[in-house]
Amino acid sequence: MKPDIQIIRYQDCESSLWKNGGGSIKQLLISPKDADLTNFDYRISIATISSNGPFSPFPGIDRQLCILEGEGVKLMMSDNAAKSSELVLRPNQPAFCFSGETQIESQLLDKQIIDFNVMTRRGNYTARIERIECNGTIQIEAKVNSAHQPTNTQPTQFLLPLAPISCISQGEKITLQSYDLLLLAEEKNTTVECLTLISRQTTQLIRVFIEANQP
Repeated sequence: MKPDIQIIRYQDCESSLWKNGGGSIKQLLISPKDADLTNFDYRISIATISSNGPFSPFPGIDRQLCILEGEGVKLMMSDNAAKSSELVLRPNQPAFCFSGETQIESQLLDKQIIDFNVMTRRGNYTARIERIECNGTIQIEAKVNSAHQPTNTQPTQFLLPLAPISCISQGEKITLQSYDLLLLAEEKNTTVECLTLISRQTTQLIRVFIEANQP
């Protein structure tokens, strides 16, 4: 593919076990590249959760969560104002947005789930997630106008297919496997104008926009 198209293969990402043994996680992307969990700007990951338990706290971080596989999970939440609420999150639902300070206990609806996570540093970056249905051939516009950026800049965009699809860009074709992460465009870079996606079965893609906030 061209230099402005990058692919992160899910199968090549290292899987790390949680300390409590309740699951594992694959980090697909962290920015900057040498960051860790204390100083990243944004992070994209996929987790496998196999037991009930609390979410880890991430002060100063905004989080978004989608269920990819499994029946779903019930989230029991409380904040510093001692307010509590419950939410059942299932596949095909919009992303659940919450702050990293929120205290959350999770209860699986079945034996296991796989979820998709996007985290951004509050005040510095903003993320938006949408789901796209694909059955046959669809066109994805790579250039978009940002509500937070000047017109000569672009948000960083990603696509994550939930099943294998073919991708055609500027005459080149490549196959994306389930959960491969495709980088469409980077901030302040020129981008491909349009991307063609071909699927032999009905599936979904998760599209992520991440952009830096204005100073």
